[in-house]
Amino acid sequence: MAKLLIVDDHEVVRSGLKRLLENNVLISEIYECSSGEEAFRFLFNTNIDIIIMDISMPGKGGIESTQQIRKRYSTIKIIILSMHDNPMIIKKAISAGANAYILKNEISDNLLVAIDKLLHGSDTIAPSIKYIDKKNNILELLNDKEFEIFISISNGEDLKKISENLNISYKSVANYQTSIKRKLSIKNTLDFYNLAKENNLLG
Repeated sequence: MAKLLIVDDHEVVRSGLKRLLENNVLISEIYECSSGEEAFRFLFNTNIDIIIMDISMPGKGGIESTQQIRKRYSTIKIIILSMHDNPMIIKKAISAGANAYILKNEISDNLLVAIDKLLHGSDTIAPSIKYIDKKNNILELLNDKEFEIFISISNGEDLKKISENLNISYKSVANYQTSIKRKLSIKNTLDFYNLAKENNLLG
């Protein structure tokens, strides 16, 4: 039987996932963490078989946290939960070390199936990654943090709110914004919005 860790910054989401999973015969214990940083520290003292990780959290997001965990723990199975079905985001998650990528509107249908498959030897479970066109390729110039900030700006968040959500300084967010503009050859917030809209990245 497996030990499972739920990582999400919303207590109501963690509680809902716990209720869904607590009677599963494959799972012996369920733990909770509210951030990627807390999860990384938690793993120092507790052996975990599967992690269910929200893709979007303050501080380190799910992709960045997955990458950090994967470098130290090669055998833990990591499932990313996301509202985005964009091929590039799926590709980033799998490249970071996620074993499964499940859309939030499909949790009830797919999460238990994914856990079962991962515990019985499957390596990667994700929606089929379709052809990524040139519009998506240009966004691959961004690193994970830049991509996360690009999404936030595109969805109308100001730099102060982004700095608070990600727990980094305002100056750091401003520097990331400058780097994004340079890499993508865009000039203003409308350009952010239009590029995100073209790539189906608006939340």
